[in-house]
Amino acid sequence: MHVIKKTALGFLLILIIFMCGCTRVDTNPSPVFHQIRNDVSKLTGEEVYWDSSLENVIVPISFEEMIEQELTVERVVKIALLNNRNLQAVYENLGIAKAQLTQAGLLKNPIFSFSYQFSLQSSVTDLITGSLIQNFLEILLIPLKKRMAQAELEATKSMIVAQILDVIAETRIAFYTLQATKKIWDLKKQILLASELSYEAAQRLFEAGNVKDLDVSIQRSLYEQSKLEVASWEIAILEAREKLNVLMGLWGCQIDWKFSSALPEIPIQEGDFDNIENDAIINSVDLQMAYKDLESVAAGFGIDTSKLVFPKLDVGVGTERDEGVWYVGPAFNLAIPLFDFGKANSAKARAAILQKWNRYTALAIEIRSKARSSRFSLLNAFRQSQYLDKIIVPLSEQIMFYTTLQHNAMQIGVFQLLQTKQMEIEKKIQQVQKQKDYWIAKIELQTLLDGHILGENAFEMRVRKYYE
Repeated sequence: MHVIKKTALGFLLILIIFMCGCTRVDTNPSPVFHQIRNDVSKLTGEEVYWDSSLENVIVPISFEEMIEQELTVERVVKIALLNNRNLQAVYENLGIAKAQLTQAGLLKNPIFSFSYQFSLQSSVTDLITGSLIQNFLEILLIPLKKRMAQAELEATKSMIVAQILDVIAETRIAFYTLQATKKIWDLKKQILLASELSYEAAQRLFEAGNVKDLDVSIQRSLYEQSKLEVASWEIAILEAREKLNVLMGLWGCQIDWKFSSALPEIPIQEGDFDNIENDAIINSVDLQMAYKDLESVAAGFGIDTSKLVFPKLDVGVGTERDEGVWYVGPAFNLAIPLFDFGKANSAKARAAILQKWNRYTALAIEIRSKARSSRFSLLNAFRQSQYLDKIIVPLSEQIMFYTTLQHNAMQIGVFQLLQTKQMEIEKKIQQVQKQKDYWIAKIELQTLLDGHILGENAFEMRVRKYYE
């Protein structure tokens, strides 16, 4: 009866292990991505799409249809979120993180050993031994492994949100840069036309004997310099377009798109952003990512230390047949920590955790500093733009008006008239540049308030060896 109970206990252990191995494995990252979609929609009002889950997402319009229309900043952002291949590659980190979380909750496969030793004497019964061993330490470490994997999944979610905010901001900045570059190029062509007219006038006056060689050379020099500047700004337009092509994931015949060249008007007034530091800290996705990374490192070193001190803790069932009699009972394998108690690994863990904590604190300081500087940059660009709109450009137009009157009255020459026109255009170029600076500062500040320092992403997805 006692033997039967032991045998039943052994089979029960085998059954439990088998049932644990047959548990449902969920590696679908789509629910997590839907959370990200909701977060991004609340932050920015934009919709994101992932190719691997398009069966669950209805895309209202394809990017091929959108590029056939005149592109606006809203459309280029939608195309980038739909078609940016780097962003699609980043989404795959969700699949890695979700698989790691699932793997963290699974037991390692048990080890079955069997040996058959036959006797050289016919009168002696063959010896048969067998065992089924499970690493019991892996069972004890499952909660810690799941905690680490969950922290990495949360960090991955924050990292993906940050990458999305990056793409949105960079696409908007690239589009505004293209619009400003195109506008400046058009104005530079007006300066080129004025320089050409001035040079032609100098040639005619020289032929009439009214000016000297020096005057002609000066006007030609200005004309040639204007041609060089127009060519440089034309190249700048091509470079700005190519940056947008990369962000939107376009190539081939897709790159022949048209765009609206008018920069949006700057609002009449701008907020003061008095609580910008606290808002940036509270909403920071970067800080959330750094904290979850810290939690993951702490949990990971707990696992490493446990495995170092107790590298082997196997529990199972062993069986043996000797002299025709079967013997069944528990089996253990235990590594004894005589030489390594994990002190070195604990010191390494403490240093790594303190390192992560210091970086977390440094990031919080950087976010506060960035909030202050972004606020200053935005308000400064706003005020300068307002000053250009209300004072500088109207004054240059007024000067041009009075100069034209004096030229019509034969009080000044054509060179001074054309030079005044060039000065007026230069002020308008300065106005366009300051408009661009304002919108870039606005985007950087808004991205920071949404939770991310533009261009900063220090988190890297880790694939742990004991997940495999």
